[in-house]
Amino acid sequence: MRIAVVGAGSVGGVLSWHLARAGTEPVIVARPASAALLLREGLTLVGDRGPQTQLVAATADAASLGERDLVFVALKAQDWLPALPLLAPLLGARTIVVPMLNGLPWWYFQGVAGNLTGRRIAALDPNGALAAAIPGDTILGCVVYMGASRETPTRITWNGRKRLLLGEPRGGLSPRLRRVVEILGGAGLNAQAVPDIRHAIWQKILGNVAHNPLSVVTGAPIGHLASEPHLKAIMRALMQEAAAVAQAVGVSGFDIEERLEVSPEMADFRTSMLQDFEAGRPLELGAIVDAIVELGEIVGVPTPVISTVGALAMERWRASWGKSD
Repeated sequence: MRIAVVGAGSVGGVLSWHLARAGTEPVIVARPASAALLLREGLTLVGDRGPQTQLVAATADAASLGERDLVFVALKAQDWLPALPLLAPLLGARTIVVPMLNGLPWWYFQGVAGNLTGRRIAALDPNGALAAAIPGDTILGCVVYMGASRETPTRITWNGRKRLLLGEPRGGLSPRLRRVVEILGGAGLNAQAVPDIRHAIWQKILGNVAHNPLSVVTGAPIGHLASEPHLKAIMRALMQEAAAVAQAVGVSGFDIEERLEVSPEMADFRTSMLQDFEAGRPLELGAIVDAIVELGEIVGVPTPVISTVGALAMERWRASWGKSD
């Protein structure tokens, strides 16, 4: 398969490193300066085995690649609209697009039955440009469990987590889904095909909505949030509200107390949103907070704690960086 990875951040970097090490020859599409560095220096993962460098292919000129068979997009939700010109040359009639997103994806209501079929979530796709540019039948849903941070454009610190859950938006286990999971598994990633990707999305959202904005408000890693009783109580309330919204759209079966537990390898992890805050980058509140609040309003489920913590995170960002997101 001709593979492209759009986005050379922490998740895209871990993915690209593994695919390249396995010989699948992915091409990373990145900004010109980052692409030049990747070509010259390779990509280094720093983990339990120390730094390991892998040569990778990279370009800033997506049009030079032409249509790809498989495109992984490892961008924050707010970066998708600006990236559409990069994506367009890569997409063909048979291209498989794998959005590696936190929070609620813009395609969530594509291919579902019921009165929300095709519903556009304004917090994710304000003008419908994403849905128009990326047909729903090209998408494979993906839920990412990794702990990584990018130190430089060519160097990523990684805690060894490499779990990817993939699924068809319409459900079931299709041949193309099995093929993509096979490619990822062959690259040493812990990839799994799931028959109900929306349940997997909400399971991850429970952690996203509890950890990410609260980590910005407190400046604390995940382990601290889970060990301080008053912070853990806030996380529980955040998860309960998100679970209520999920149930209203037909997804249930979550163990919130289990979801509140933090594994030892994640205790010191600073969420991707906290990393963005500390670097002065825009926060991924649209997919993790605003979309859940908007969906709650649509289905009649109040989300006051999610709204409040999200607003506090945004206000801290504005106060620290003196600009609007």
